[in-house]
Amino acid sequence: MHAAAEPASAQRILVIEDDPVVRFNIVSYLEDSGFEVDEEDSGSTGLEAARRQPPDLVLCDLRMPGIDGLDVLQSLHAEQPDLPLVVVSGTGVLSDAINALRKGAWDFITKPIQDMAVLEHAINAAIDKAHLIRDNRRFQSELEHANRLLRQNLEQFEQDAAAGRKLQQQMMPPDERVLSGYRFTRNLLPSLYLSGDFVDYFVIDHRHLGFYLADVSGHGASSAFVTILLNSFVHRHLDLLQNEGEQTVLSPAQLLTRLNRHLLDQQLDKYLTIFYGVIDVDSNRLTYSSGGHFPYPLLYDGDTARALDGRSPPVGLFADAMYERFSIALPDAHRLAVCSDGVLDALLGDSQKVKRQRLQQALSRPGLSAQTAIAALDLSPDEAYPDDITLLMVEKKA
Repeated sequence: MHAAAEPASAQRILVIEDDPVVRFNIVSYLEDSGFEVDEEDSGSTGLEAARRQPPDLVLCDLRMPGIDGLDVLQSLHAEQPDLPLVVVSGTGVLSDAINALRKGAWDFITKPIQDMAVLEHAINAAIDKAHLIRDNRRFQSELEHANRLLRQNLEQFEQDAAAGRKLQQQMMPPDERVLSGYRFTRNLLPSLYLSGDFVDYFVIDHRHLGFYLADVSGHGASSAFVTILLNSFVHRHLDLLQNEGEQTVLSPAQLLTRLNRHLLDQQLDKYLTIFYGVIDVDSNRLTYSSGGHFPYPLLYDGDTARALDGRSPPVGLFADAMYERFSIALPDAHRLAVCSDGVLDALLGDSQKVKRQRLQQALSRPGLSAQTAIAALDLSPDEAYPDDITLLMVEKKA
């Protein structure tokens, strides 16, 4: 008696064989092996049975009266292409095997079957292959479904990003604005759709102008959100000055101290670097503070350029951060250039020192604006850069 381990889940096999002795031997062996077996003695009844209740595998003789095995193969393969079809034939002719495989057979076994284990192996291999095909098709379907969801989410993200980008741009000042004889220009090349850099310039009161360039840590929507928070924070202090006489917005060091505390209270896990300046238009004097901003702004008087050093920690990183107040007299004619560290990242050079020297040379050229400075630095708005690139220029002519 043949004994074999019963499969974890019994597979149902349809045996189509016109020879009753051969059919009996095959059916008995397969049932002993744990398979569920249906049997038919002709091609026509076998086709009907397979159509009525598709099995897991069809085992079919090749030579039968009426509808022979080749016709059965051709019909079932056309109707159920994933149904495993194994041919058992007594002809042993190579051309029969080739024709059977062309008609859709998955394997070809010759009779008489000397070792039924060979038949069982062919059946198990065909069933395993069928399972693999079904699994692959299911995986493909799941992948296509996931891709559809991804495309839908991406489209939604792009719509949300477009709305965020529009809001962010609306909050920024015009690319160029003249305020009390000072010309402000800006240029921002975002590395992503939403920028973590932000620029603003504005009238504080009849005597003072304010401006800043900020660079939020990270990229994308979360960093862009912090720029919106920053804009709201500064304009709230402008309102406090106008409505209540509260003068924090006139004091860069105090403003950065409050901003540092505000960001830490929000627990956003974000910090920013910022250069914030206030110009007294009556005295032509600049008061400023830097919150970890680098590279240092460059002040050009028409002959030479010098860096405005302001070493201090970033804003929103340390609870005990201190920000120093600096005050300098501006030349009668000058240009102040403030840029984000993305500019240095994009410049060619073997070291930070070489890049800073190149930046200073380029920004010292006469007649520059933030727009033309991009070209002077050999940067292009059509290129993709690893970080946001932002330039702010403040210029006063004699």
